[in-house]
Amino acid sequence: MNTDPDLDDAAQSEAGPPSAAWPLWQCIAFRYLLLHYVLCAFPGPLGRLLQTISDAFAEVGLKSGPWSWPGALADAPDEAWQPLTTWMAAHGLAPYEVIHQPTGSGDTGHDFARLLAIVALSCAGTAVWSQLSSGCNGYPRLGRWLHLVVRFDLAFTLLGYGTEKFYGGQFGELRLERLTQEIGDTWPMSMVGTFMQASPPYEWFGGAGEVLGALLLFHRRTALLGAFVSIGVMTNVCALNWLCGVPVKLFSLHLLLYGAGLLAPFAPRLWATFVSNGSAPPVDLRVVHSPRAGRRLTALGTIWVVATLVVTHFQPRPWLQKNAKSPLYGLWTVESMLLDGREVPVTDATRWRDFAIERGTIAWSREATGRRHWFEFRLDDAGGSAQVQEFDPGDAAAQRARNSTEPSPPKAGSTPWTCERGRKIVKVDPPLLLHNKDRGRMVDGERRTLVLEGQWGGHRLELHTVEKQFRLQTGFRLRQELPDLW
Repeated sequence: MNTDPDLDDAAQSEAGPPSAAWPLWQCIAFRYLLLHYVLCAFPGPLGRLLQTISDAFAEVGLKSGPWSWPGALADAPDEAWQPLTTWMAAHGLAPYEVIHQPTGSGDTGHDFARLLAIVALSCAGTAVWSQLSSGCNGYPRLGRWLHLVVRFDLAFTLLGYGTEKFYGGQFGELRLERLTQEIGDTWPMSMVGTFMQASPPYEWFGGAGEVLGALLLFHRRTALLGAFVSIGVMTNVCALNWLCGVPVKLFSLHLLLYGAGLLAPFAPRLWATFVSNGSAPPVDLRVVHSPRAGRRLTALGTIWVVATLVVTHFQPRPWLQKNAKSPLYGLWTVESMLLDGREVPVTDATRWRDFAIERGTIAWSREATGRRHWFEFRLDDAGGSAQVQEFDPGDAAAQRARNSTEPSPPKAGSTPWTCERGRKIVKVDPPLLLHNKDRGRMVDGERRTLVLEGQWGGHRLELHTVEKQFRLQTGFRLRQELPDLW
């Protein structure tokens, strides 16, 4: 007689409920889907666990040496595909030219070649597996584990994207450069970002849908409901990616298919519940059937999810920390521009229309022609001045220096500009339109002013500006007597 409780747990776990034999087509389909998922998603949830460990190490200052292995291991699978996709391109087997470079795109020639290789290898593996298999009664136990892994993979992905939206990390905020860009010169993908940036509450709403789907997926009792929510969320995401040129088309489509795949084994029960109004037995998604093994698996999943949420909340965001808004942040409309004491006429195409002070140490001016001049603008608020130096935005070294989180002193060659602030009454849009006759009418409103003086291009520059407020940043209004027009 066996008295070891762990062996009893293992025996009960192995037994599970009896299952009907699978038809041949279902066995073949399962083999292909298993191989495709492993090749496509590996290391899947394990990779996210490794990334969470890597982020946790970084939180306590352990970023390099022996502590960098979790992050390196999580990135290794994608790098392992590069020799194969390069070989495919060299032999004319890749659908597009393969270029290996950091782009942030998930729809590169490498990605399409990788997908083609995954399909071919999965088909070949399925054929070999089927040839070696003498018979097939089904893979119920393996199917349950695959179902668990896929839903955790989908759940952690949605959780990551959702929490990013809460912390403003996916779309960021509307930059002044974007706000002054002509609509016709905006890329479709940029319009998606502008739409999300213009309404942070809507971005949070989208993030809430993703987080809700993730949290429902984590527990077996709510997993199918979570799959439904995830399909709704990912259908909208896929539509945006595919129809607006966001280069995450392949990845988002796979996530949508993950959600559909989680529901596929239960299609007859779902049909009976939602369509034919028939009876449907309850769904049991347990991968282990002993209480002790179930508690262990639940504890592991709970710790994993909580650790991910904690790391996400406390994860430093150096870009926002380094690029804080200065007291002069904003777009300043140039009312008059003087060079060496002589006013530049408004008919001069090189006259500046605007001067913008962005986050961090970036500023730019825009001529009447639309051409922009870029500046490093380091404000000394107490002294009422700034150290200013023009730079080339295409200079890679300058770009790296600006993106660095390490503070740096003003560079040689920068010149001091005085910054004199004030306020004045100007004509602005009415805060609330009440009557049709008032449409287009301007009212008096107070705005900040800024006078800048300093050397630029060998001349003594003097700018008299007034702050511009954008209609796109009006914000929520409950009462609207008149529409703002499409």
